[in-house]
Amino acid sequence: MFESSHDYPLFYLINDAHSAVGDVVFGTLSGLGDGLVVALLCSLLMLFRLRLGIAALGAFIISGLIAQLLKRLFDMPRPPALLEHVHLLGQPLTSHSFPSGHATSDGVMILVAFLLWNLKDWRSWSIASLFMLAAIGRIYGGVHFPLDVAVGLMIGLLSMGLLWRWSKTWSVALWQRSAWSWKIPGLLVAIQAAVLGLGYHMQPSTAQLLALLLPLAALMILLRVWKEKCVHEW
Repeated sequence: MFESSHDYPLFYLINDAHSAVGDVVFGTLSGLGDGLVVALLCSLLMLFRLRLGIAALGAFIISGLIAQLLKRLFDMPRPPALLEHVHLLGQPLTSHSFPSGHATSDGVMILVAFLLWNLKDWRSWSIASLFMLAAIGRIYGGVHFPLDVAVGLMIGLLSMGLLWRWSKTWSVALWQRSAWSWKIPGLLVAIQAAVLGLGYHMQPSTAQLLALLLPLAALMILLRVWKEKCVHEW
């Protein structure tokens, strides 16, 4: 219904620009939009910026539900079902194209990067660029049209913006003084890292390297936080 032949030239412009290096870069970065990866990142964020982390996790869940509802409502075909000579990373997918769920999660994390720091901080632009490339990687990998990605990003950005605005009315100061303010996020991090690292199949499969590196990094961060909190409590 939404995709048309007008979307094809931009799709081919990105999808046809493939190379061995591009396959590795986009094949890996595209996994940043995987649901479990984003959930893990949000839980890690809760250890340091509780309000922002909760808002990010909420926005991820809400935007994901919206994306899944729209996918099933419109059930649009993916590029391999409509076009020939599509360059694919991972398994070919043919249905539920609109909007991109990965791009929706990427949109959440793009705004999180600027809320974590600010518009003038190079770290915001660096992290946001990674998630933007991850979203573009869905086109490069042949699983989504540009419109799917654009709408997904918009859903993610709007969801995060609204949740962050609403979160300013939350009273988190009391909870921050409780040990549970870091123990619950820490438990989430441990569980998510374990699931991700113990045989979880990444989406796309070309990003499987993230399933090895992210759990290790997350557990190292959690261990550092645990040591600091325990020393402080004692």
